[in-house]
Amino acid sequence: MRHGARKLSTAAMLVSLMVLTGCSGDSDIPTLDEAAKQLVTDGDKLIASRELAATGSATAMEKADRESELGCLKGQVQRFFRAQGDLTGPPYVHAPSNVAGLMASWLRLRGYNRIVDNADLGDENLGVAVLQNPQTGITFFVTVRNGQKPNIMIVGKTSCYERNGQ
Repeated sequence: MRHGARKLSTAAMLVSLMVLTGCSGDSDIPTLDEAAKQLVTDGDKLIASRELAATGSATAMEKADRESELGCLKGQVQRFFRAQGDLTGPPYVHAPSNVAGLMASWLRLRGYNRIVDNADLGDENLGVAVLQNPQTGITFFVTVRNGQKPNIMIVGKTSCYERNGQ
């Protein structure tokens, strides 16, 4: 009997925890403005990182300052961070896949998960990394290429939000 009461108590506690987690989960989703602010912070830190400085440099061209409907359903918007730059030294010095991998490593240390592997998209003249932060929904696309300038292109974007920002 004592064993059955313990099972019932444990089950009740787990159900309570699941209900509380389910109710509080939505409040953890950032608003569009919060996500855009985090996007800019992460993008600025990425282009200022030692990982990028060791191989090249990039400058932000857009810092999530306007809403875009591109890639969203009707009535939804998102914001973008865009940066571009070049590799340092002759084209053969830095392998694009290694440079993209360095930036991907930097993002992974900050909670981003790789969603596309460079081996799927890259070749000896192209390195690609696509990572997403599961808490914020922010996605970064890093493209590094030889032979065509700009060599480094970084695009970050928020998830799509209803136009009112929620």
